[in-house]
Amino acid sequence: MMVFIVPLKAQNKIWKRHIIDSCCSGADGVRIADINGDNLPDIATGWEEEGFTKVYLHPGRRHVKELWPALRVGNTPDVEDAFFADLDNDGAMDVITSAEGETKKIYINWSPTDPSNLMDISQWESRVLPTSEGLMQWMFGIPIQIDSLHGIDFVVGAKNREAEIGWFKAPKKPRELGQWTWNTISNATWVMSLISSDMDHDGDFDIITSDRMAGKTNGVRWLENPGKGSKVNQKWKNHYIGARGKDVMFMDLADLDKDGLEDAIVTQYTDQEIIYMRRLDTTGTQWESYSIDIPAKTGRAKAVKAGDINGDGKIDLVHSTNTQRDENRSGVYWLSYPNTPMDAVWEWHNISGPIGYKYDRIELLDLDGDGDLDVVTTEENYGQNSSGLGLLWFENPLNNR
Repeated sequence: MMVFIVPLKAQNKIWKRHIIDSCCSGADGVRIADINGDNLPDIATGWEEEGFTKVYLHPGRRHVKELWPALRVGNTPDVEDAFFADLDNDGAMDVITSAEGETKKIYINWSPTDPSNLMDISQWESRVLPTSEGLMQWMFGIPIQIDSLHGIDFVVGAKNREAEIGWFKAPKKPRELGQWTWNTISNATWVMSLISSDMDHDGDFDIITSDRMAGKTNGVRWLENPGKGSKVNQKWKNHYIGARGKDVMFMDLADLDKDGLEDAIVTQYTDQEIIYMRRLDTTGTQWESYSIDIPAKTGRAKAVKAGDINGDGKIDLVHSTNTQRDENRSGVYWLSYPNTPMDAVWEWHNISGPIGYKYDRIELLDLDGDGDLDVVTTEENYGQNSSGLGLLWFENPLNNR
């Protein structure tokens, strides 16, 4: 393994910012997939205030620092999340949009099968999933094969009254939207994150969630997949990981201490901390929690993502925040631990500087092909006319070669 030694001064440098799209206000979330087969990451983003969902094609590394080719694939009022999945098994990535507010719908934006038609709006078809309509305020979703039948299913969580986590079961003919059925996995309060992972090492995917706001389901927990057959249609067994009673936001899974077990990391809004939940065994039922300080020079906690930012072989954390328009605070930054991941105070390093104020979910990936992890995120509302920085990425300056 090649290790890079980066001077501390360089590690506190503000990263160069590149706008992918700042057309409007309310860019809310970023989800990644290669939808045209060029081995480059494309993006789906919902624009909440504007009420539509857009996809973005990576323009190639030569043009990656310019605005990306984009297409509005569906009018989706109250959009909260948009993610990719091939629901109809035609080899093309469709876009599933979750809508909260008064809309309470899930939209399926069917993609054209031929990749050459991806930027032709006439080739896309946007439809409401009938089973979802009016059921609850839909938040976050992930594609996952649950019952081994027909095609990919997907899991979605909701918020507020009658909120649940559950899965939409794919029918034999996925394009017949009226045939999709809803199956409840768990009650919920306010689902911020959903991640699929085999938590108990039994060969199937379980669901991990960060569940915000006070309530019986609040905290970070995982839901045990009961296995094949009719049992998957019932509620799944709940296992708490940590952060009960905490106002948890977005989370991530990563092996911070490199002991071969995947740990959980979540941001916590009220008490301003990052909580590191260290996994102790393979059962997924034994955990220890450690609090990581959020520096005063940044904003209210929003999202966290783990990755080796400076190439030293250790896992770092990138954190996004809401600075509440305080121009003296940095909205996005990264943390490295000085001794062990259990340290309460990690070393702070700048990314965004004071520009922007309401950042959201993070993805770490090498957008420009230089071998390091860049930071992709959205910023919703910065600017005098409430037109934010939109969908953007920060160029990692640390490992370039």
